[in-house]
Amino acid sequence: MLRFLHGTYIAVFRSYPVLARMAAVAMLAEILFASVNNYALSFYVLDDLKQSGRTLGVLAATFLVVEMVLKLPFGHLSDRYGRRLFASAGLTLCILTPAVICFVPLDVFITAPALVFIVLMPLRAIDGTGAAALWPPLFAAVPDNVPQDRRGLAMSVMNTSYLAGLALGPSIAGLAMRFAASAGAPAEWVTKAPFALAAAAAISAAAVARTLPESRGRPARTAARRASEHMPPLGLIAVILLISFGEMFAVGTLAPYMAPYMREVSGIARSDVGFLLLILFIPAGILGIPVGHMVDRWPRHRVVQASMATAALGLWVVPLCGSVVTLLLAGMVVMLGFLFGLPAWLALVADLAPEGKRGRMMGLLSTAQGAGALLGPLLGGYLWDIDIHRPWYAAAAVLTLAAAAALCCLRRGWGGRGGRVGEPETQATE
Repeated sequence: MLRFLHGTYIAVFRSYPVLARMAAVAMLAEILFASVNNYALSFYVLDDLKQSGRTLGVLAATFLVVEMVLKLPFGHLSDRYGRRLFASAGLTLCILTPAVICFVPLDVFITAPALVFIVLMPLRAIDGTGAAALWPPLFAAVPDNVPQDRRGLAMSVMNTSYLAGLALGPSIAGLAMRFAASAGAPAEWVTKAPFALAAAAAISAAAVARTLPESRGRPARTAARRASEHMPPLGLIAVILLISFGEMFAVGTLAPYMAPYMREVSGIARSDVGFLLLILFIPAGILGIPVGHMVDRWPRHRVVQASMATAALGLWVVPLCGSVVTLLLAGMVVMLGFLFGLPAWLALVADLAPEGKRGRMMGLLSTAQGAGALLGPLLGGYLWDIDIHRPWYAAAAVLTLAAAAALCCLRRGWGGRGGRVGEPETQATE
């Protein structure tokens, strides 16, 4: 067991110590975003402000559309001016929203409902700007610091950290509410406790981001490097955009409504929903790094194809579940699909990205993801108001189309590497 732990976990961070700090930034940042986007804001808007699902969808879409529009520019700028600068600045911006919500009395929004849009929409735009400045530079920094034959593992570490934050955010937010209630805090501060947690996560993530090495995507330009800086063919870029859009459309459709949906199906208390989500994400924490080792051994395009099909199948099953146990089992199938697929997909795109334009390539991928994440909550809010099961069917349908695109279009010879798309090369290029 000790040998397994050393070879699978400890040795990774000993070989690439900067990866541990990047993973910490990803986890803390996603605790921030998950606490706000997937838990606190949902209940704050639906329960405390008595607004509709469509209002929640508009607020979620505001965040996502700004993030979508700015990811490509920030990724491109990080190629020129460095990854650390934008990652730390973006996280600093994200402190503002939870701080304002904590200190603006709830009655202000209830007595003047227009302020929900006048105040919260600009704050959501600022959050979107911060997220756009963070994610493309952070993920572009991975191939800057990790050789090509270990990128599947590195992306799996980042994905595991991201999923850990996604799971811990709602769980810790619910715990913060319980702690505030047990400490005798006023009811309004019990409601706002998750936002205080989110502000603390943003401050911590920004502090860790400041310790990252300042890397840029444009090394000294030799003739060989200039030849390698051509972007992939347009056909491959179109497939990358389509698959990235489909993946994130499915996630975006469900993310704002996942906690309320689990409360409705399970009947448990609002403060306990986070722990139910934590149980759902436990396999990701246990299997994340071993999965990364496997991703580096298998053809990456095959991993993407199989995992997306598995996740889509799980999404079709979720609305049919009528108990907590079956819901968790179906959710774990979905989670395992994404657990294998996302690191393989990110490593595949990183392999195809030119060395001097990795930030731009990650920004392009993130823009497609942002488009899916933007349209998803808008459709999800409309469908939620009709029937709480319909967002799941919509997400399953779109992810099925993305899986079909992966099965049909990811094939041998694309990207000019000579082998299957996404297969690791025998030598690192760094």
